[in-house]
Amino acid sequence: MLRIAGCFTDEHVLWLVVVAAAVCLAGSILTVRLTLRLHQMAVGARSIQIVLTGIVGGGMIWSTHFIAMLAYEPGIEHGYEPVLTGASLIVAIAGVVLSLIVSVAKFHDRCAEMGGLLFGLSIAAMHYLGMSAFLIPGEISWQIDLLLASIILGAGLGALSFHRIKRPITRYCWLGGAVAMVLSIGSMHFTGMAAITLELNPTIVVPDSPLSDTSLAMVVLGLIIFILMMGMTAFMIEAHLAQDSKRRLQQMALTDPLTHLPNRQALQAKINDIAALTNLENCSVAVLTLDLDMFKQINDLHGHNAGDSVLIAVTERMSNVLKDDEFIARTGGDEFVALKTDINCEDDVQEFAQRLRTQVLRPIAHHDLSLHLGVSIGLSCAPQDGTDLALIKDYSDIAMYRAKKTGNSAIVAFKPEMYADDRARTALNADLLIAVEEKQFELHYQLQNDITSHAPVGFEALIRWNHPIRGRVSPDFFIPIAEETGLICEIGSWVLRTACEEAARWEHPYRIAVNVAPQQMLQTGFVEQVADALDRSELDSDRLELEITEASVIRDHAITRSVIDRIKAMGVRVAMDDFGTGYSSLATLQAFPFDKIKIDRSFVSGVHQDSKRAAIIRATIMMAKAMQIPVLAEGVEDEDELAFLLSENCAEVQGYYFGKPMNRDQMRKIAMPSTAKPRMAS
Repeated sequence: MLRIAGCFTDEHVLWLVVVAAAVCLAGSILTVRLTLRLHQMAVGARSIQIVLTGIVGGGMIWSTHFIAMLAYEPGIEHGYEPVLTGASLIVAIAGVVLSLIVSVAKFHDRCAEMGGLLFGLSIAAMHYLGMSAFLIPGEISWQIDLLLASIILGAGLGALSFHRIKRPITRYCWLGGAVAMVLSIGSMHFTGMAAITLELNPTIVVPDSPLSDTSLAMVVLGLIIFILMMGMTAFMIEAHLAQDSKRRLQQMALTDPLTHLPNRQALQAKINDIAALTNLENCSVAVLTLDLDMFKQINDLHGHNAGDSVLIAVTERMSNVLKDDEFIARTGGDEFVALKTDINCEDDVQEFAQRLRTQVLRPIAHHDLSLHLGVSIGLSCAPQDGTDLALIKDYSDIAMYRAKKTGNSAIVAFKPEMYADDRARTALNADLLIAVEEKQFELHYQLQNDITSHAPVGFEALIRWNHPIRGRVSPDFFIPIAEETGLICEIGSWVLRTACEEAARWEHPYRIAVNVAPQQMLQTGFVEQVADALDRSELDSDRLELEITEASVIRDHAITRSVIDRIKAMGVRVAMDDFGTGYSSLATLQAFPFDKIKIDRSFVSGVHQDSKRAAIIRATIMMAKAMQIPVLAEGVEDEDELAFLLSENCAEVQGYYFGKPMNRDQMRKIAMPSTAKPRMAS
């Protein structure tokens, strides 16, 4: 240790040692920062970065060594052999490149540390090759223990440096890596210099044209300037590219890729900015939630390309009419949220909503089609409805659902009672989950009768919910909620199993009709559910009739046709429910093999007094007869309606004329009359 200290203080010019240390520190920091980026880059982009970092790191090691050599004063004539001096630079660069390649490899958990060991050994290789270029009128002898110590110190501290770079504990661990790199280079050099002893020999002459200290200083200075400029330029370019990439990624994260509108995250950021910069007690802000009507039907009928074109056209139109104080974001498939600040009166908000509505309602050209959309708009304002913009946004969403129920592309402003209704709906949704788990449902059955004999031919299974607190909950209320939440698939499966098990017990082989929701038709394994229900109940397949609506068909023609074909192959009948309420019924009948058509009750009610309804029913029955499909009319309530349907040769009827839906016990008096008869006293 004393030998090393003496070498440092007695045999070196201290100000040049300080220069060497400064170069080493600056170069080490630059090398560590470039190495950090190397670990963060994709594999394909690393090659150039490895070479660049190798040049910077190797040049820094070489420059530090030879500045320290310039600081060394042996007290005798000396110089440097040019070829070996240049070769030591190449060794330094090649060694650093190799150490970087190993450090980023994946063949071992400790590749980074292995690379650090190679880095330290590269320092030693450069140092001792450079020392072999040191020319004196004599010979250099080595103290082996110090020579080995120098190699061990360089390799060990090199491994520590790469360990800190690769496995940081804090964000500042890279500084520890740079310090360890400086210590690796410095300790290796000065321990190695302490290991030498100069022995003069008059017979050995220094060549006439070696590199002098002055020449070497010029070379080192030029190399330092070149390396630092190259390294700093590369680092600045990398930093700029990284910042640009980060900015692009942030922009992508805040932008909807299809419409290029701000997305949900950008909307939240905008709301936060408005809340932070605006006193909502003194300044009005409006939030509008827009949901496109008929968009799903366009998607289903004309394909996703048409749907995308519609969205792009609508968003461009709405964006083009925005003013400076207005903002719009796409928050879902066909849902948008708009903001408006600097509102002077309520008419400003209505004008904004109407302006957006007008843009949506304009026809959209797609190829040779003219597509039409509707839009439901809900709005809420601060401070009228509150000063929490997050709640104001929720209120506008609630108002939008009210507008959707109203129809006709309505614009609805939030009212406090809507919140109570929404809370009740949310609570009912939670209760519906419990109802599914606790089997709170039961089936009622409505007769289906032959129109001529009035004899029963089957029953339609109708679900009922007996809520433990609310009592009877109308299917018109809870079925839409079940469809929105996806619970309809589980509920529908229970209805199917229960109806089949019940029908299998009947004495008369009446048919049992079960409604199938659109989501069920597209559910994976639905056909297997039908087969399982028949198998478990041992019900004859031709007694089961599945009723599907046109909405089921238009969601996915190919899948629905495949499902219907597989169901019919089992012998199960398929009926088209609510015929006439859709907009492509004729095409649907032609494309799908239905066993029955059910005319919707809206056409049957008062048909004997309404010539238009009568014409629709006549046309339907004539068309069905031509296609050899029997017709059942729903909603028959009086003798006149029945007489009209009989005169038009309708096959079957269903409605209150023959009785309201019955519970299981009432139904069994018809389907299982022997069990309903009182027993005779013995």
